[in-house]
Amino acid sequence: MAQPSVHSLSGVLALDRCSDVSLQDQITHFLRGAIAEGRVPAGRRVSSSRQLAMECGVSRTTAVEAYERLISEGYLVTRPGAGVFIADLPPERFSTRAAAGASPAISTPDISRLDMRNYLLPLAPGMPAVDRFPWSTWARLTSQVCHERPLNAVAYGDPQGELVLRETIAEYLGAARGIRCDAKQIVVLAGSEHSLDFMLKHVARSGDSAWIEEPAGAYIRTVLRRAGIASVPIDVDESGLDVEQGMRRAPTARLAIVSPTHQYPTGTTMSLARREALVQWCESSDAWILENEIDGDYRYTPNPQVPIYSLSRAQRVFYCGSLSKALAPGLRTNYLVVPSSLMHDLQLSTTLVPMLTQLVLARFNSAGHLALHMRRMRTLYSRRRSVLLEALRTDAADYLRVPQVPESGLRVTATLKHGLDDVRISDLCLAAGIKVDPLSICYTDAARAGLIIGFASTPEEEIPAAVATLAAVFGRELDL
Repeated sequence: MAQPSVHSLSGVLALDRCSDVSLQDQITHFLRGAIAEGRVPAGRRVSSSRQLAMECGVSRTTAVEAYERLISEGYLVTRPGAGVFIADLPPERFSTRAAAGASPAISTPDISRLDMRNYLLPLAPGMPAVDRFPWSTWARLTSQVCHERPLNAVAYGDPQGELVLRETIAEYLGAARGIRCDAKQIVVLAGSEHSLDFMLKHVARSGDSAWIEEPAGAYIRTVLRRAGIASVPIDVDESGLDVEQGMRRAPTARLAIVSPTHQYPTGTTMSLARREALVQWCESSDAWILENEIDGDYRYTPNPQVPIYSLSRAQRVFYCGSLSKALAPGLRTNYLVVPSSLMHDLQLSTTLVPMLTQLVLARFNSAGHLALHMRRMRTLYSRRRSVLLEALRTDAADYLRVPQVPESGLRVTATLKHGLDDVRISDLCLAAGIKVDPLSICYTDAARAGLIIGFASTPEEEIPAAVATLAAVFGRELDL
């Protein structure tokens, strides 16, 4: 195993040679403080006493004695043949945790804050199987790109996205979704909000209105409000967005935002009749459609519906997809297929997706690794989905209405019984070490209480225990 890198603790130490405090005491006090305050990571190897003496301009004896004091106090440890290291748990941190009753042998990361790291917990909705990320293939392709040293990998690249990546996306869409488009129509963007912002900049202005699904992801209302666009919630039923209701409520809306393959959060698939009706309204009223399909690549049933993009003869549909959802969210790589009529007015700025990531993704896709990975994941997700649904029926059916098997996606949505508060339940689940999202925040009006529960990122053997934890949260809440 390679040695850990050396951390120079003396880099910002300024010794006062006129002070009454000895040089050894000054060094010891400085290093003790740096370690106790966590300014240097636990377990890191530090400079040898000879190197420390050279860096500080002191005698070797002074450096050796300073290290020996810190070792005796528990701040440093020696490893024969390896050197001197910062202790895994210095005295101050040991005392704090011991007082709190925590085991000093276990280090638990703080994920209590409301940030996306919570989605590493069991049952996190919408997360792909990051435990099955193809590390070896990704490392090999990254090494290839780095070995070739292309300047666009580390400099400013094409603001529309690297052409080689856009070409592989266009090829993928043609083969997997039946979408005919050119690479020049594709814009590579960093996430769903970025994609929606980009579309609005090109087809809408403040004061316009937009159909949104009811319920829908809360970020959609946020982005529209930020752009000065009024959200018009349109009900979603078993056939998807109710187009007739939309035409009654806002016939002159500027755009409609839909997720037809696997609607968020209900999981409904929009029927062909509804898709055709939506396109007819759009083209007759000079409106636009954002077909949000970031969650639509994982389907578990044959004969998928025709994309809305392919139904529009007037090309008034933006198609939004994601490579992050297929692989790992940290890649932050979405893409937008822009109607060809808008390409000459395309307003671009520097892309937020790193160039190196784009080049590696292009090779990953073009070599067939993405298609292979997705085939494997469909099988895995189908298995994990079955385990989750069975566990919910066994342990949680007294507290929630277990949904039917979804046709696609990485999550299920279940409404709550007993009048429980889904936001409170989700907070209690987070405190218990599992992650579920509340359904009610997805509604504009007349919210329904429920939970959005993921299965894709949780190994099968962990799902029953996670659902048992969920059931225990319900049980404790009802006993109050």
